[in-house]
Amino acid sequence: MKLSDVEFVHAHRRNLEFLYNKELKSWQTTDGTAGLSDEDFHTAWNNKFPGKKIINGGMEDGPIKHKSNKFENIFAGREKGFGFLDLRFHKNGIKENGKKDAKSKEDEPINFETHLNGTFTQGHSPINRAKGGVRYLVIDFDKDIDWKITKEIWKISTELTCVMSLSGRWHIYYHFDKWTSVEVAKKARDRLIEKIRKLPFVEEKDVDEDHSLPGDVADQYWCFLPYSKEIQKCYTTWGETLSKEQYEYRYKFRKHPLIVASIGQVAGRRHKALFNVAVYLKHKKLDTDLHELNKNFNPPLPEDELQHQLDSAEKDKYNQDHLNRNLPFWIDNLSGVKHFAEEKDPPDDLWKNSQQYEDYAFNNEPGTTDNEPGNTGQKELVGHDIADYRELNIPKPTFIVDALIKAPSINFFFGEKGKMKTEFNFGMSNHLVRGLDFLHFICSKPYPVLYIDGEMDPYDIIEREAVYLKELGPAPKDFLHIINWNFQKDQTIPDIKDKPGQELILKYLKKQEKLTGSKPLLILDNLRSLSNYKENESDEWRPIGVWLKNLRGLGFPSQVLDHTGKSAPGPRGTSSKTDWANVCCKVEPEKSNNKNLAKVKITFDKARGLRPAQSKEFCAEYDFQGLWTLALGSAAASDEDWCSKINETIVKEKAYSVKYLRKLDEDLKKGTLTTEAYETIIKNHRPVSTQKQIAEHLGLAAGKVNRLMKKDGPYDKWCETHTQNKGGAE
Repeated sequence: MKLSDVEFVHAHRRNLEFLYNKELKSWQTTDGTAGLSDEDFHTAWNNKFPGKKIINGGMEDGPIKHKSNKFENIFAGREKGFGFLDLRFHKNGIKENGKKDAKSKEDEPINFETHLNGTFTQGHSPINRAKGGVRYLVIDFDKDIDWKITKEIWKISTELTCVMSLSGRWHIYYHFDKWTSVEVAKKARDRLIEKIRKLPFVEEKDVDEDHSLPGDVADQYWCFLPYSKEIQKCYTTWGETLSKEQYEYRYKFRKHPLIVASIGQVAGRRHKALFNVAVYLKHKKLDTDLHELNKNFNPPLPEDELQHQLDSAEKDKYNQDHLNRNLPFWIDNLSGVKHFAEEKDPPDDLWKNSQQYEDYAFNNEPGTTDNEPGNTGQKELVGHDIADYRELNIPKPTFIVDALIKAPSINFFFGEKGKMKTEFNFGMSNHLVRGLDFLHFICSKPYPVLYIDGEMDPYDIIEREAVYLKELGPAPKDFLHIINWNFQKDQTIPDIKDKPGQELILKYLKKQEKLTGSKPLLILDNLRSLSNYKENESDEWRPIGVWLKNLRGLGFPSQVLDHTGKSAPGPRGTSSKTDWANVCCKVEPEKSNNKNLAKVKITFDKARGLRPAQSKEFCAEYDFQGLWTLALGSAAASDEDWCSKINETIVKEKAYSVKYLRKLDEDLKKGTLTTEAYETIIKNHRPVSTQKQIAEHLGLAAGKVNRLMKKDGPYDKWCETHTQNKGGAE
């Protein structure tokens, strides 16, 4: 059988491989659909590609390969070492404890041929620093869950692929467009892990960071590559498995969600996929066609059914505008995931899903997010039996500042004017963006902050930040952004009680999120300078409160700096201001014994989600050189003074007791004191006063002395750090 030049090119575009058959003395496609004599094959090649050599061609060298999309190039990595599944000692390479018998071998590259034919399952590290870094990353999702995970991963990115691992869990791959530095790839890995952990059914432990690559420890860390054993296949959002060839095709067109969603389609969806892609290719020229797509169905349709879809797509009504309007719906229909059609772009629905985490809004209809009375569109309230409620997979909140600031949350720090509110929060921010602990609060990793300053002189920020730069080193790029009033139009930040100001801030938060991979903590410094709302009227505050609540629903934590009122213990103005807040802290100045230090006391006015031990007041001192330390407050300092006086009293009494007893011994020896009297005195002698007597001596309440001197209390702790002469009252 001979193919014309056009037929040859057509076959070439379908990525068919031609092998030389020595018995038939002809070139044949690997799927057996066509063949060429050696002379006709070379003639066709030279007509289409004059002057170009046949890659890996010739009588003995085997198939022509389109190397850019082949498995070994997609999963290129370390070339001087690999890992393998050892089958010598355990059935299927699985130990008695259920673990894989994984071994490694240095100085040799992986053998893709034996891996892919299933005789020798292997893997390697994705890192090849000689070539520039990595071509892919892989997340080890260590949870026993079915293929429906692919639907949620699709929403994160359609370029991610879900491959079942040897253990029946999941490896989630992302392929870079080019060799990418290891450092950049690690950051991308961390951002992807964070996104996966935010899925409703995922717990932190479900993602194995240690086995997600590229790793943080060594370049040699590796994992098994897919498509060696039958289980190791990629799954579609419909639960269909893809062959190695389908995976390669998906990789080639991974930037085109419509084509990706079409791969692996089965009866009932194949014709729809062909028509949609035909319209798509009519307006977007790609190196593929319906014949190639059809080969990637499960199973392919007869070739004669393709022409009808091609003819239909050529109709004038299926123009570019038709494609633009319908493409999101086509992708959602073929993927089975409601995602693209729900995105409103343009215009951008900035508040999409803003209330999905609110504790009062269990909406039973998609898109019901307006909870104003009469506008919900909700027919009835949704309730759950507590047993069912436990199974809702509600995500567990995480702390960005441990035991203080949750993500997401609304928080207030308030205090008198010019009394260290800004300094305290700016200090916390500078530690948080660097992933450094602040006082006794753990900041486990760098977290972005958007600091909006509505009143400080622009240079004040430079001066305040300079000491942290010197003390802590530079912050990661884009993790600390400053919006200062001086650089805005008319030197004014639009009022945050109004929608324009709110949306400008949200857009900036989203911009910083794209730069860092995390939803920034918004700090508003301060409320009075950023809005002219009437402080004492709850209706005036409501637009700001709803905005902060919606930001929390979108995942953005916020921290509001505010002033105290004249008599109220909380922030100035309406008491409804903190109704939706998680944590409210009061910042008060304290007297410091060191004139070079500023001391503040932090007390909790509200501590939703914190335990009692996490919401105790504390004091901190700042040296204005970037160093914050915990300190004793005035009450604690008073305790320390009284402990010192108690100890002084006890030490004096013990010293007197020793002298007194020596005098008794001397009197007994001299005979001036009878034995009977001596024994009576010794029996009733108290070397130290009772706590009540000490209280009377010092002019204190007995209860206070009892509190100070209780076991392991302030007095015991004072003695441990100040003296070896610890004594106790009877």
